[in-house]
Amino acid sequence: MMRDDDHAARRPGARQRRAGPCSRQRGDPRIGSVLFRVAAGPRTGFGHLQRALSLSRALHVPPVMSIRGSSATLRAARRLGVRVVDGSSARNILLRQRPRILIIDDREARATAPWRRAARGLGVPIVSIHDLGIGFGDADLIVDGSLTAQAPAGVVARVLIGTSYAILGRTARAGPRRPAAGESVVIALGGGRRRGLAVRLARALRVRRPAAEVLVAGGFSATGRQRGPAGIRWIRPDGLSDALRQASVAIVGGGVTLYESCALGVPTVGIAVVASQVPTVTAFAARGAIIGGGLASGRGDSPAIVVTRVVGEVVNLLQDGATRRRLASAAASLVDRRGAERVATAIRRLWP
Repeated sequence: MMRDDDHAARRPGARQRRAGPCSRQRGDPRIGSVLFRVAAGPRTGFGHLQRALSLSRALHVPPVMSIRGSSATLRAARRLGVRVVDGSSARNILLRQRPRILIIDDREARATAPWRRAARGLGVPIVSIHDLGIGFGDADLIVDGSLTAQAPAGVVARVLIGTSYAILGRTARAGPRRPAAGESVVIALGGGRRRGLAVRLARALRVRRPAAEVLVAGGFSATGRQRGPAGIRWIRPDGLSDALRQASVAIVGGGVTLYESCALGVPTVGIAVVASQVPTVTAFAARGAIIGGGLASGRGDSPAIVVTRVVGEVVNLLQDGATRRRLASAAASLVDRRGAERVATAIRRLWP
């Protein structure tokens, strides 16, 4: 097993080419056809798709994806500029697309196994993206940008481990943070049933801080047309980065958005919206990068307790500039914005 140290060559202050939108980029001569296979949807989350979009920009290739998700998920992906491909089987899709590299971002090992087998049979190199070591499978390059990730035992593939390889969404291309003049709180817990908790948090915040602007991310398939209570504004997924850049405080789940919020240096309260996010939220809180808000599902606290605790933490942060600055500094030191570029460099070395 090898552990890549590409990030050591990236010195602070070094000049880096900034990637524009995929439609305006020239293709990298070393990168031809790249196919992404990702899972996405209200339950699975938006992070896998966002990472694929970010990595396509870093590789200077169009976002061509096969997506494990509902028809609504596929429509939402197309709205973000993804060219969605389909077919009766992994092998048929690979034969039709003829990719030079297959990039998989899906935590379900059973769902990815046919893709790995088909790629191996066709001689297509595999890059496998993971969180918390979940769903490891056959690959030529394994990437896990989690704070608590550990290299998988017995794996002979090249492995990139740790937050230096965290592949972020649009925050990777965002400029410096510009907090709003007034109090602004962003709540981004994901879609589906998590919207209910987000709305309860937003309403409780408006009671405690009526002058604060509260923005709620609507989730993966949101269209931005929802109407909420007075003083609460819904934001679309493609507007989350700008909202975070201006936020005084953010309330986020323990997925990719937590890493993005930290990379931007936003004072953050993290909530584990599913049990698998507990290690991430706990680890960031233990390092002084966020305030931990506990588990909000399953065996966690009741929604009422979570709302009371989290709103209390947010109000304290809004009143305590020193703590906000301490959290922002610790968070930014753990996660920078260059993970996608480091991973892209490693992928180029796989080029046949």
